Amino acid sequence: MPAPQYIPLEFQPGLWKNGTLYQARGRWFDADLMRWSVGGLGPVGGWRTWGFATYPVRIKADIGTDDDTGPGRTSLTWMDNRFRRWLAVGSAGKLYVYRDDAVLYDITPSGFTPGRINADPNTGYGNSTYGHSSYGDSRPDLGTPIPAAIWSLDLWGEDLVGVMPEDGKIYQWDASVGEPTDTIAAQVANSPELAISNIVTSERIHMVFGGTLEADPIEADRDRRRVFWSDSEDNTDWTSTSTNLAGDQVLETKGDLLGAVKVRGQVLIFTTDDAHTATFVGLPYAYQFDRVGDNCGPVCTNAVAVAGNTAYWMGRSAQGFFKYDGYVSVIPCDVEDYIVTKMNQAQSSKVVAWHNTLFHEIVWFYPDGTENDSYISYNYLEDHWSVGNLARTSTTSRGIFQLPILFDSDGNPYEHEVGGTYEDVESIVRSPETVVTYKTALIPYVESGPIQLGDGDRILSATSLIPDVTTLGDIETTFYTRLYPTDSDTTHGPYDMEAPTSVRFTGRTVRMKCIATESTNSWRLGVPRLEMQPGGRR
Repeated sequence: MPAPQYIPLEFQPGLWKNGTLYQARGRWFDADLMRWSVGGLGPVGGWRTWGFATYPVRIKADIGTDDDTGPGRTSLTWMDNRFRRWLAVGSAGKLYVYRDDAVLYDITPSGFTPGRINADPNTGYGNSTYGHSSYGDSRPDLGTPIPAAIWSLDLWGEDLVGVMPEDGKIYQWDASVGEPTDTIAAQVANSPELAISNIVTSERIHMVFGGTLEADPIEADRDRRRVFWSDSEDNTDWTSTSTNLAGDQVLETKGDLLGAVKVRGQVLIFTTDDAHTATFVGLPYAYQFDRVGDNCGPVCTNAVAVAGNTAYWMGRSAQGFFKYDGYVSVIPCDVEDYIVTKMNQAQSSKVVAWHNTLFHEIVWFYPDGTENDSYISYNYLEDHWSVGNLARTSTTSRGIFQLPILFDSDGNPYEHEVGGTYEDVESIVRSPETVVTYKTALIPYVESGPIQLGDGDRILSATSLIPDVTTLGDIETTFYTRLYPTDSDTTHGPYDMEAPTSVRFTGRTVRMKCIATESTNSWRLGVPRLEMQPGGRR
């Protein structure tokens, strides 16, 4: 009898989903809640509700009530001058702050104009000319979707500043108050109105994108290409003089302003079409503006994250992914085709980027349906991608708080990358007496593309599975074999990955799927092997 062959089931880190299953040979093809890091493969960290010991807190009213303000879409953490930790989160109709003891305060400005919880596809009745399409046919995309309401938040010293485009006013909340119940956010005096977003620069200048300085403005006064900035250290002075740094500039762009991030000592400004930098040069001009990228606009305001000296973002529609490290460049994406076809483009204004500093990942949460329910992640140190299913609408990175805090679509906050629990709150409690219930836990899994058994000429028969797992018994494996690429899969298993296990199957190619036997993140998959015996030439 011929000596057995030992076939290592070894695959490149990350997923590849840009073609057929057979094109993914030697690669991982599908996964959920899985991470490749430092050569290892295992589940992402779990999460737990963040709040009181007896019951959690949330930012939304009870589901189904008339005062539902929508999920949080923008979050920001900071520490004030008295070393108190804060987390701010803005929804379509509210602005909240949490103190470090997880007490929630409503600081929504008086007279605030709420925005849309969901984007409007702008394709409804009356949007186009009569008779444009055949009766009963789906109509083409003829209008630009009206985006969901997104707060733009930053810090003016220890104070919170922000704006939401639907309202358009620049607000400031004083963090030095004794209790947040003592005050609410108030409009910054003399600041632009009908603004789109804002940022505070390293020079202590308050910069605002879009809007107008006209008194009692109307929508026609909104300039979607104009950048305004205040004097240094005084965000109530927006009128340019020969002795201050305040000013404004109209960008040469075909797009509308979206927002900006601070990176590499510059302000990186995004429009729907391109990217510009604002570099501080002092008097008399304050800032120099340069276009640094064309046809690279992000899909929405919150689709940009900064890691070190580099900004990363998801582009609009099928434009792909980009980074800025002094130059704008495309990031080749191994799962781009999958995301383009899966994402609900009409609700793409809800995309939010998260920098998971613990694992050098940029994660984009995006809507497959109406709300964010899926994600794509990019490990920028190791240059590989993953995808999965998880409903998160607003994010913070680890820093001020020990763990990153993310919000789900029901307004519940979670600490992430802790333990091996993968379940969300189903019905949030409103008092200590209310019982907490949870959704069904998610189970991490990973599934490979095919591996050719031998030289592809002969059929090989597997006789034994030799596992390579850090914690034996936590996962099980199912194999899928084919004689030819166009065959249907033949399923074998599942088999425990606890010890060498007898298996019985034949084929020219084999794929495997590994799934946790319970909700745990303790296991790591190495390179299992199959003991094979050569067969015939069928």
